[in-house]
Amino acid sequence: MKRRYLYGALALVILVNALVLTGVAYNRSGVPDALVTLTEREMPLASTFYRRENSGVSLWLNVNADIEEQVWFDEKKLAELGFSVERMEEPDYREVYRVLPKKALVVLEYNGEAWQRFRQRQLDEIAALPLKQQQGKLTPKTAARQKQEKLFHLTVASRLFAIDAGLNAGDLRRRYADKGRYIIVPAQVRMQVDWRAAKGGNEKKRLRGRIQKILVERIHVPLQFHESLESLPGKTYIHPGYTYYNPKAPAKVRYRVEVAFGKRLEPWIKAVEKIDEDAKETL
Repeated sequence: MKRRYLYGALALVILVNALVLTGVAYNRSGVPDALVTLTEREMPLASTFYRRENSGVSLWLNVNADIEEQVWFDEKKLAELGFSVERMEEPDYREVYRVLPKKALVVLEYNGEAWQRFRQRQLDEIAALPLKQQQGKLTPKTAARQKQEKLFHLTVASRLFAIDAGLNAGDLRRRYADKGRYIIVPAQVRMQVDWRAAKGGNEKKRLRGRIQKILVERIHVPLQFHESLESLPGKTYIHPGYTYYNPKAPAKVRYRVEVAFGKRLEPWIKAVEKIDEDAKETL
């Protein structure tokens, strides 16, 4: 009787592994849906990489969460994704919070128009610092620190931005055809209340969407690329979701990653390349 259970358990394990391997093979068959070369800015090492007892290596898909680049995720887009927005003329936070998140497909743009707008805002804010200092709004020390922080963001902030969402991968790919710049990924999105003032200065509660989680954000690094990452100088201060500024030990971009997204929109790493210490990433 015990042997029968053992054989049954082994058969189940074999079946599950076969299904997983079949899925992987299907995902990687044919031409990838996207093939993009990102850097440590967009794919930093997972924090577990620095734990000695950890033998696995993985990278995080780091999407820039700048609020100014999320204006596209409005009530109209929420309705397209299946959320009921008509009955919420004056949305109540508690009611909205109870609405369950939904699965959708999100378009990520790499080093495109969203990044250029983000970059220009940082440069504009840097240019405005001297006047703010003259007007007494900032002390010289504070102005200098803010300038360094803005320059730091230009150097290491992720250039990957969410720019659209939908329910049909084919429709999205036809609209965003460049497979070297646009990535389509499954994500969990939810509805929330936007408390920011509307244009004209009138405070009005509005609905807006939020990407709660990218469902393929953690990517396993194959064994053949471990050595390249393990021999990197120092520790990274580039983290998913935010950028930590440390003036005593500024982060540096140390590697590039070629990553493919297959038929099931699941990613895998094709190559890892160190960036020469003398090379300078373009701001």
